[in-house]
Amino acid sequence: MRPHSSPCLSRTAAALALALMLSACGGDDAQPTASTQTVEQGTAAPAVPNTPAPQPDAASTVVTACSNCAALDAHTYAGAGIGVWQHVNDTNDTLDVPVRIDGLTGQDVTLVFANTTGTAQPMPPISLTATRQPWQLDRNGASVANASAASIVGRSMHDAIGEFNRRGWVDFAGERTAQPGLYRSVQPVDPGHVGDSRTWYHSDNTARTATLMRQAQVSDGTTVNLWVEADEWAPSRIGTTLADTLMNAFVPAGRIYDILTAVGGPLWGPHNYTNLLSGNGRPIDIVILNFDRNGEPFGDVGYFFSRNAIKRTATENLYGNDSISLYLDSETLYLGGAQGVQNSTMTLAHEGMHMQNFYRRGVLHGWPAMYDSWLEEGTAMMIEDFAAEGITPGYSPLADVRYLDYVARREGSYNCSLVHWTPFTNTCESYSVSGSFGAFLNRQLGLGFYKTLLYNVSSPDTLAVLDAAIREAVPGSGFADQWRKFSVTAAGMMVSPFTAGYGFPERFDGGFHLNKINPLFLQVFRTYVTTLPAAIQPYASVPILRLAVKGSFTEVVKVPPGITLSIIVQDFGDVEDTED
Repeated sequence: MRPHSSPCLSRTAAALALALMLSACGGDDAQPTASTQTVEQGTAAPAVPNTPAPQPDAASTVVTACSNCAALDAHTYAGAGIGVWQHVNDTNDTLDVPVRIDGLTGQDVTLVFANTTGTAQPMPPISLTATRQPWQLDRNGASVANASAASIVGRSMHDAIGEFNRRGWVDFAGERTAQPGLYRSVQPVDPGHVGDSRTWYHSDNTARTATLMRQAQVSDGTTVNLWVEADEWAPSRIGTTLADTLMNAFVPAGRIYDILTAVGGPLWGPHNYTNLLSGNGRPIDIVILNFDRNGEPFGDVGYFFSRNAIKRTATENLYGNDSISLYLDSETLYLGGAQGVQNSTMTLAHEGMHMQNFYRRGVLHGWPAMYDSWLEEGTAMMIEDFAAEGITPGYSPLADVRYLDYVARREGSYNCSLVHWTPFTNTCESYSVSGSFGAFLNRQLGLGFYKTLLYNVSSPDTLAVLDAAIREAVPGSGFADQWRKFSVTAAGMMVSPFTAGYGFPERFDGGFHLNKINPLFLQVFRTYVTTLPAAIQPYASVPILRLAVKGSFTEVVKVPPGITLSIIVQDFGDVEDTED
């Protein structure tokens, strides 16, 4: 399912925010500056004593972690540009790591603790010295325009659909025969005719009557039907314009259907299960229903529910729809304005990937090949990323919603475990974590990696599958390496121009255009850690800021086992102030 959280950040608002940020950021003569020793600017968080860290007795034990960058050696910053230093603690003990970086002229220093293990590690004591107050989008947990609570409504149903799509369906799919491709359509399946009406069951089991309002064929001959709930078809609700907009986004050559099939193969086809709908010749149904009838847009805006691909009988699967189908919320389309239409359009790509993953991985290879939720949703958001510039130019779900939420929701989602799926909770928003990481991997590793990831069924362990796909794309790398670089990029908010291997650079790949995501435009929205967490969660990170450092940055940092300490220094006077 695809919930919507916070509204996207307009490019104009981002530019205004940038101007505010640049006028107030560290290094300005009007701002207090740090000493040449450990930065102790301002008042620390109440829970953490503001005690100066012990000073290192020797030069840094960190090493440079970028090439052709501003990290000249283990303890020297070039004075401009981006420098990255790291210490990887691969021991079983907490280490005292001396850090000394010379050559600073008022730059901010970010320390990022990244956990590349599956075990939570105690957060070491460290002072919190950042005093620059961010402009939080969600300071008290209430979203700006569309309450996050709306995205929590129906969470139990949302989770139930996800789990059914991963594992539950197999209990109803019948016998899996040994003969491959046995269950394919022998007789053509009647796709219906415009004007037909039928009953559709919503995910809550309520019966809805909908009418077939549009029908067209995609490039491979598959029929696509657009059904609209009877009470929702009206000029002030779902009318001809919205119906045509959705069909034009999905059907023509090079649009969403073709993007899905070119990248990930067929959405449905032959298989070996006796109780699943036969493959080949079946239409794809797009069904628009008023999900919750609450008079508000957003919340859950769409879903794919695999029970509808299971045959309905007089005694089994009574609420299945005997259809290969995607579902959209009508109120989001006509009450959500332009953003609602954009969001719903991209939902077709997102839910289409869920449909495709179900067939390609689960049906063809068995349910153990299905991803865990964090990567199932991650791959669905990654296809949105590839499709966005061609389908909804100017609107990027991963840049305008997911990464914005990652840095701006409450204290950010930095310390939210990638692999523990907890969307829209009081402390974590997992869509923002998986989506932001997906945006990073798309831009760094490209379309070939993404295709490899979609087709890799080498292990029932989702993390092992991701690691294998990364290693195939970049020999010598792997999940841990890319997670460190993502943590530096995302939690460290590395700005453009990016140093090699980091950042969200613009990419042209296989006919797709991935826009650059420049965190410079989100600096003013960034939230800071105000209270140290008890632990660094598995596959998560914690950023700590030191503002406006001049001369030398020196500090002894405690680094727990399995944690990588990264130090990022970047100069806002040398950044690109344009956004693609």
